[in-house]
Amino acid sequence: MRVSLIRVFVLGAALSLAVPAVAEEKPMAAPKPPQEMSQLSYFLGNWTCTGKTFATPFGPEHPTEATVHFVHALGGFWDAFHYDETKTASNPMPYSAGGFWGYDPGDKVFVERCQDNMGGWCQTTSKGWVGDVLTFEGPGSMGGQKMGMRDIFTKKSATEVVHAGEMQGPDGKWMRTDEETCKKAAAKK
Repeated sequence: MRVSLIRVFVLGAALSLAVPAVAEEKPMAAPKPPQEMSQLSYFLGNWTCTGKTFATPFGPEHPTEATVHFVHALGGFWDAFHYDETKTASNPMPYSAGGFWGYDPGDKVFVERCQDNMGGWCQTTSKGWVGDVLTFEGPGSMGGQKMGMRDIFTKKSATEVVHAGEMQGPDGKWMRTDEETCKKAAAKK
């Protein structure tokens, strides 16, 4: 019994010394967005796009007009985007998509998560800009069919970018789904 009392006394003394040390720890600093997110700042703002959707198994070729809106979101860890085509006689079912771009410091890649108004989705990644080209590639789904997806952005100037979308068919070959030229609206003062 005497050994048990000594153990309780020693344990109690050790705990009393540990409690002040825990209480003196500084709170963890708030995380900061990865520096790599600055590479995506080019896209921030409002854009107007004109182009076309090519004939695919999902529909016929037709011209497109759209607006795109990019903003910092969720503390700057993500950039949120929204793409909306205009309904016209030649485009009676306009496409809309939204999602997020971010950076995964563990894998050292940019990530995209997107969804659209037809039930499609994507989970793509990018190594970042290679010259004036930024490419996101990875799995996605359209019309309930899983496939590879690719979005290629080619910077033409500080206010103009060309986007090309591609999907991978069951044969493994890539086909162009759409292409548009987007122009950035002047920033509001």
